[in-house]
Amino acid sequence: MSSFDFRPLRRPCLQVALALAGALLIGVADAPAQTPPAALDPTRLMQGFPPPPEYRVHIGNWQQWPQKIWSFQHTRELFPTRRLAPSGPVWVLPEARQSLDALAVGTSEAPQTWLQMLAATHTDAALVLHRGRIVEERYFNGMAPATPHLMFSATKSMVGLMAAALIAEDRLDPQARVATLLPELAASAWADATVRQVLDMTDGVRFTEVYTDPRSDIFAYIGAMGWAPELKKVGAPEGIQSMLGTLMGLHDEPRGTAFRYRSPATDVAAWIAARAAGQSLSDWVQQRLWGPLGMEHEGNLMLDPIGTEVSFAGMSASLRDMGRIGQMLLQKGRVQDRQLIPAGVAEELAQGGDVRAFAAAGIAHRQGWSYRSQWWVHPQPPRFFAAMGAFGQRIVVLPEAEIVVVLLGSHPQPVSALIDPSQVRAFAALDALLNPKAKP
Repeated sequence: MSSFDFRPLRRPCLQVALALAGALLIGVADAPAQTPPAALDPTRLMQGFPPPPEYRVHIGNWQQWPQKIWSFQHTRELFPTRRLAPSGPVWVLPEARQSLDALAVGTSEAPQTWLQMLAATHTDAALVLHRGRIVEERYFNGMAPATPHLMFSATKSMVGLMAAALIAEDRLDPQARVATLLPELAASAWADATVRQVLDMTDGVRFTEVYTDPRSDIFAYIGAMGWAPELKKVGAPEGIQSMLGTLMGLHDEPRGTAFRYRSPATDVAAWIAARAAGQSLSDWVQQRLWGPLGMEHEGNLMLDPIGTEVSFAGMSASLRDMGRIGQMLLQKGRVQDRQLIPAGVAEELAQGGDVRAFAAAGIAHRQGWSYRSQWWVHPQPPRFFAAMGAFGQRIVVLPEAEIVVVLLGSHPQPVSALIDPSQVRAFAALDALLNPKAKP
């Protein structure tokens, strides 16, 4: 994605949609610079009976800053959702807390502490687990332990877990063609792509994201999924799945050779996985994670206008519960005496995907990374795989360091290049602090 400019677009609906479109693209390096309004006090959002107009959060401003500080913690008050309910004994995370506030995570040219990094990346909550024990747990901006926070594209990785588990259980063929599994898409560009290509976003389907052109696919997508109803045109497809069948074009490269990060691929993957499993993503997450994993708090999954789950970006959950998912994967899918996810799934994520295909995307700040089953993989020290979402949502698993980091944020801009470098340095600093004997 190249840089784009807000100035030619004067209509309010397009300006709101640009923010929404940017949120879909956490893997993309460039986006327009935005200057957040300084006049609003975030602590006054939605306060009062009624709140003053300038402090009200609604569907027309929920991704503006600072409104997003409130909206990311209250998606159930803005959109229809499907509940994820904890059941059974809670998986108690033991504690081994130590202060990380002064931990140096910057560079000699730009010194920075852990606490300064959290502030600079607009972090709402942070959790660090080492060998399953809580080292750090912090809440900001009104967050509390039970607060469900929107995960944006980290939701994609839940789709990836579901599909990867189905493959490992021989319930889904990774080489099957989309048209075979989803006849509804047989006339679209998805038809001849394999399940593996869709999961790794190397399917080659063209999805235009020209932000200065209101005819671009991204605007129809936003309108169809309900995040910006003013973009929904009369006669246009309603709902995510209806929109998927309208994509007809292919990129020039052969399928399977180039990574291109696009949210529609996740929605196709979720559709495939749901049909193979005979249950929705939320039912699978409830059955395989929220129930047996010992979750502590309610979560939820956002729905589009016709009741389809917003699989690419709609999950909300608490900080510790996201930590439990990361810790389960660190333990190769096993919690106590139960194998919740096949061990091979976690091993595959740690190994990563096709580095050459990933390089074709040209993401400068993620050189050498890869993408596998909807998870981002960082192969250099400190090695990790991660669920990553716009505005600073992260579930990071460092297998060799035995560390899990969860970060929830409300950054003013959906630009991963503003967040990744400092976070990766912080992960290395955590490894050095918590595993000193492992260093030469």
